[in-house]
Amino acid sequence: MGSISGVPDEESFGERLRLWRKIRHVSQAELAERVGVSTRVLSMVEAGRAEPERELVLRVTDVLDLGLPDRNQLLRAAGFAPAYPDVTVHDPRWAPFTGAMDRLLRAHEPFPALVLDAYGTVIAANQGCAALFGRDPVGSNMIERYIVESTAPETESDWLEVAWAARARLRTQLARSPSDERLPGLIGRLDAMLAGLPAPHRDPGDLVACSTFRRGARLIRTGLLAAHFDAAHDITLEELRIELFYPLDADSEEFFRTR
Repeated sequence: MGSISGVPDEESFGERLRLWRKIRHVSQAELAERVGVSTRVLSMVEAGRAEPERELVLRVTDVLDLGLPDRNQLLRAAGFAPAYPDVTVHDPRWAPFTGAMDRLLRAHEPFPALVLDAYGTVIAANQGCAALFGRDPVGSNMIERYIVESTAPETESDWLEVAWAARARLRTQLARSPSDERLPGLIGRLDAMLAGLPAPHRDPGDLVACSTFRRGARLIRTGLLAAHFDAAHDITLEELRIELFYPLDADSEEFFRTR
């Protein structure tokens, strides 16, 4: 991860805390009340006249709702070791979680299911994805695919609903983690692609946004259910997103079941 809004990683805890307060639109008095210290104590810490205790830093990161990488960054700035690991998927500790994801993906067949990282790269996919995407999507980036396929003339509006939803999700991610260096580029590409295209028309009776995929003469209507591991303490695990596609009409269901 890079620095927040151009602030170097070596900036003091107080300087980084002040910037995070501005990003979150939280006053010093409000933050002090919510973390359970006096405004005077927080002011001294922010000004560098007092050293924060580790427990105070952790409470601050909770109140400011920081992502795990940014929590580690604030801990390091205060002189403490990072609290949240970034374990590779090959580590034995991942086995229960990869097993759970594998079972979920298999159980969802014949309907498509994907596991994505924070930037839309496919980490795992089930066999149902072949019907929708035509090939194994593992290793590809779905955000890039939205950009390419949404602008293809033969695609018409099939991917637009997905692309608009992806942009909204990425903007939410960036608001939570403004130090992320990759998200602005992805959002910028989606912004440029969608700038000349109208927002998808939505039927007032629809309960969820419907993503429609064109396969030959057939329109496959799907809804998307997203899942993640709750209260993850590992950076990579926190960022994983499991996407489960469901057919929204009988013809779409028949399309998947007969593949």
